[in-house]
Amino acid sequence: MGNNNIKSIIESANLAWNQAFNSGNTKALVALYAENATLSAGDGKTLAGRAEIENLFKAFVENGVHNHTLEVIEAGGDEKVIYQVSKWNANGAETNGEVPSFGGVTMSVLKQSSDGQWLAQSHVWNAAN
Repeated sequence: MGNNNIKSIIESANLAWNQAFNSGNTKALVALYAENATLSAGDGKTLAGRAEIENLFKAFVENGVHNHTLEVIEAGGDEKVIYQVSKWNANGAETNGEVPSFGGVTMSVLKQSSDGQWLAQSHVWNAAN
């Protein structure tokens, strides 16, 4: 699989992720993860499985995190496993007339399921500000 094809798959996955998150649709968001996926939000803890991952994203949405974007820095892989390293940004809930902005670096590994869908198997990020 060529790098252009990999980047196209990653961009499509990121578009679906951002649309689900920014619309607050955590069911659609968690469906983009493998059932046994792991996730770490840079807090030293690891979540395992869709239920734990969905609870984290529900909390983010309920606390006003929105306008999430991803900018791919690097993408690679093969026919079965692909990865990305990207910059992420999001806004928080408005407080005192200010809309906070967050960002950092994220890395995710996607595996192709038996039905051909690319699902996040592992997702880790940090916050730079």
